[in-house]
Amino acid sequence: MKKLLAILLAMMMVFALVACGEQGDGGKSNKDGEKTNAEDIAKDVIDEAEKLDSFSEAAVEHYLKAYGISYEELKPDWEYEISENGAYADDPASGSGHAVVIFKTSDSSELTDEQIKEYYEKVFKVTAAASDDGYNIIGHEFVGEGENPADETTLEKALSGFLQGWCFRKDGKSMAVYVSDIYDNDKESELDRLFYYYGVKFDIGVGLQKSFDDTLKDAEDALDEHEDEIKDALD
Repeated sequence: MKKLLAILLAMMMVFALVACGEQGDGGKSNKDGEKTNAEDIAKDVIDEAEKLDSFSEAAVEHYLKAYGISYEELKPDWEYEISENGAYADDPASGSGHAVVIFKTSDSSELTDEQIKEYYEKVFKVTAAASDDGYNIIGHEFVGEGENPADETTLEKALSGFLQGWCFRKDGKSMAVYVSDIYDNDKESELDRLFYYYGVKFDIGVGLQKSFDDTLKDAEDALDEHEDEIKDALD
């Protein structure tokens, strides 16, 4: 467990270092060009985790509000419940992270295909309204060969891939939206479907600002540059 936490912390620091580099003078690095201190980033990560009750609807509401989204508008129209740890969000002050909620029917009843699609339409419209452009885009996470990640997308296209989702621009930053159906393996569908779907999930957070390959290269470069600092912070 300790090893896993160390790996996760190292990854968080690496991506924080990458993000700081993209922010310029507004990030952790100062105007004199001094290197970002990985130990300070590690301390900030730990301090914020302790201050924020991340596993709560309040944290989700706080995160989404920073990006112009009302959590109230993302709630289903049907009666729902959220199980323990079914709502989570990071602190938006970090400039990264995400907010995720799993809504399940309050009586565990099965959702129809129409109810599920109607919910995703709701999320799609909310993020489009909050965006800089007034519409959702494909994004680097979901772009296909020959496509432009900045092009407008439709809900039908967003739900057609193996990964269901889309992106939108907010304050010049690309935000990623993942949606998925929640099913119960122990129940058989009464609607002639392979799975018994009784919930939906949204995951909204800071997306890739570049292609996956370019983002990975930036992370590798940051890891090489700050390797000693990260080791000291983890120790």
